[in-house]
Amino acid sequence: MKKLCAAVLMLFFILGTLQSAQKVTLKGRVTDAEGNPLSGVKVEIYKTKFQTTTSKEGTFSIKGLNPGKYRLIITHPDYMPGVLEVNVKESREFIKIDLSKKSPHLLTLKEEVTVTAEADSIIDVSLPSHRTIFTDKVLSELGTSNIAESVKKSAGVSMVGKGGYSMVPAIRGLAEHRILLLMDGVRIRSERRIGASASFVNVNNVERIELNRGPYSVFYGSGAIGGIINIITKSPSPQTPFGGKLDLSYNTARKEKAGSFSLKGSQGKFGFMLSVTGKKAQDYSSPQGVVEQSHYSDYDYMVKVNRKGENSRFHMTFFDYYGINMGKPSPTSKYRPRWYPKERNTIFNVGYQRDNLFSLDQFNASFYVFPNMLKTKKENLDHSFNVEKRNLAKVEGTSFGIKIRGNESLGETHTFNFGIDYFGRRDMNDRNTAWRCDEAGRWIGPTEETSLRDARRDNLGLYLDDKIQVSSAASLNIGARFDFIRTSNEAYKEGNPRSDQEWTAYIGSTFQLTPHFSLLANLGRAFRFPTISELFYSGLTGRGTVFGNPDLEPEKSLNMDVGVRYLQGKYYGSLYFFRNSVNDMIRKYRKEGTDEYFYKNLAEGYIQGLEGEFYFWLVENLEIFFSFHHMRGKETTTDQPLNYIPPTRLNLRPKYSLGDFWMEPRVILQAPKENPGPLEIDIDGYTLLDTVVGYRLNQNVSLLAIGKNLLNQTYRFSADEKGVAAPGRSLVIKALFSF
Repeated sequence: MKKLCAAVLMLFFILGTLQSAQKVTLKGRVTDAEGNPLSGVKVEIYKTKFQTTTSKEGTFSIKGLNPGKYRLIITHPDYMPGVLEVNVKESREFIKIDLSKKSPHLLTLKEEVTVTAEADSIIDVSLPSHRTIFTDKVLSELGTSNIAESVKKSAGVSMVGKGGYSMVPAIRGLAEHRILLLMDGVRIRSERRIGASASFVNVNNVERIELNRGPYSVFYGSGAIGGIINIITKSPSPQTPFGGKLDLSYNTARKEKAGSFSLKGSQGKFGFMLSVTGKKAQDYSSPQGVVEQSHYSDYDYMVKVNRKGENSRFHMTFFDYYGINMGKPSPTSKYRPRWYPKERNTIFNVGYQRDNLFSLDQFNASFYVFPNMLKTKKENLDHSFNVEKRNLAKVEGTSFGIKIRGNESLGETHTFNFGIDYFGRRDMNDRNTAWRCDEAGRWIGPTEETSLRDARRDNLGLYLDDKIQVSSAASLNIGARFDFIRTSNEAYKEGNPRSDQEWTAYIGSTFQLTPHFSLLANLGRAFRFPTISELFYSGLTGRGTVFGNPDLEPEKSLNMDVGVRYLQGKYYGSLYFFRNSVNDMIRKYRKEGTDEYFYKNLAEGYIQGLEGEFYFWLVENLEIFFSFHHMRGKETTTDQPLNYIPPTRLNLRPKYSLGDFWMEPRVILQAPKENPGPLEIDIDGYTLLDTVVGYRLNQNVSLLAIGKNLLNQTYRFSADEKGVAAPGRSLVIKALFSF
């Protein structure tokens, strides 16, 4: 293993030092967000005499450059400026740049506001809240297997669950259906008690991930108390030339083999894309040994079609996913294994956008349908590994949604938005089947139980929002929403229909005190209705046996955060303080001495903390980034710690680039957790060291070597009482080919 790592690192270093002295030409094309060419865009190389403007076709060319790394400044009076770092080796290289339209409610920003594309993420400073964006390039360099792993090292983000493939992201200590996951506008729902993980969305299909912290119930309704993770998949556009991409990878700790192949192109006003992905992993190894039931296998395919007219855009997506034998690791996996033998998620999503319709600047309408199914299996084994008891649970249902959005600029100071949402669940059914083996070795059973029969939910929501430019230095966002929800289950007391409704509102503001220094503040009310499973489902889960509580009340929260941002030249810094108070917080608790879990409402819980992110470009070819968070959360009446509050953590990443070669060590320092919640235990602190080494052979081929947990530390993903150790030292090899 050590020899392999050393050989790979040496190969990458030798390749990275081979530089050509021949002069090269940088060519590219600048478009708007819809793919239309932009003329008259100024393109200049930072701190040099090289500059040009784009042609009518949006193209540009800068000649006479030495091979190497350059920072491009891209500006246009009607669009948000951009900064892009590029490595130029050959004259045939061609780059594409998209600019976003300026809006009256956005502050005027300086050229240096956009963090470079080489950085690990993009900081969005156009919002009065904390957002981080992960691009597809960044995601390919992380070497992760799913969405949760991709965002887990960001400030304020942690992982919850026992371990393995189905871990779930928490934001600012909030999890269990309090974080909303979206895939191209589709609300990702899961019948897992810990919440949706979106592990079925393959990272290779993702264009970007937008990580939004704070309350978003005004825009998205129930389930967005702590924030949203918005997953935008790759999409073709008209004028896209025919091409393809192949990504291959291997992870030594998991013995994971993964691959992704995609084709895209266009015909007239239509753009097309087809992608197929798959991966298979065995039980991984930690420093303590093999972690049983940590294996997984899945595959998916996706078809996308887009059409762009003069003032309209149409999109259609079909996505189908199969998960097979997804392990659920725990300390008792040897004699009490649990796993998901089958999971299926299918999404059909269609949308239409039109400019200047019904006196609106923009009108959007979309519809999706999302059937999903999950099987959970458990076996009880004796000391000879003979099966004594077997349980199988199946839960299935169909989600759907209809969304209508519109916006209108009112003068130079107001941008008015409205929305109507109708989300639903249909045909929610479950079946819990049990078998047992008698002393003679004969199987008795099966016996079956049902707690969900034709369960359904209807959610109608309406919201209004106004973005106000108060002055050249101050903006104000205000909004309000009303939701009506009706839930029923034919398996419980003649359907037991219940109706709930809730008002929410928020106000956010940004103050530009100087050209480089700004303040922001947000105050929002959010809510979460209990899920159908929390209300009614009783049966087998990946953790134990759970019992629903039909008397659960909706959660209601008051979220507040304030922050400061500083951005000038090669320096960026941000600091945020937040406090979230949640009334009637729904908590899962375990009956002592058993694996039986129940739900109840707390009187109130609160979480408060501090998080920050900082970037520096002090030396040419060297970038430094570090982030941190510190928080605590307790039940107000008893002062008892809440579950899922992450320990204090510091993340440091210096990145060195030389031509087409780059190296990025990543260090995480995490403090011990000494105040566990009711379903947690104390865990030790740790220091993690990962390293990414990459080399771009040419325009079409890139190689990556990602060393993970190089210090071979023993640590846990989370403080879950049934958690397991994370993987030990490993190497991920990736090869990316495009044509």
